[in-house]
Amino acid sequence: MKYIKDKKITIMTMAANSGPEPGETSQPLKNGKNIWVYYRQASANEISMYSTTVYKVEVVFKIAWRNDIDTTMKVLFRGKEYAITRIDDFEGYKEDLTIYAYKTGR
Repeated sequence: MKYIKDKKITIMTMAANSGPEPGETSQPLKNGKNIWVYYRQASANEISMYSTTVYKVEVVFKIAWRNDIDTTMKVLFRGKEYAITRIDDFEGYKEDLTIYAYKTGR
């Protein structure tokens, strides 16, 4: 089933702070701005299925396949930040990547 990717997200990653203060800051992943995405709320079935494991899931993002995204990154969508909890690459077919995430306090 094909999904219409009609919204855009930015993938955020942590990088060393370049200023005088130590620490890390969140910045867009290289080539991670304005990625076309299919977005939906997680279904009740998905929420209950993943709640029995260590995953917290509220939303699902489907993007074109890429190999530079991991669960330490965040998704910026409509001004809200979502923590990535799980990534599904459809058994390695390299067509789409499904990102399961939940909204953070930011």
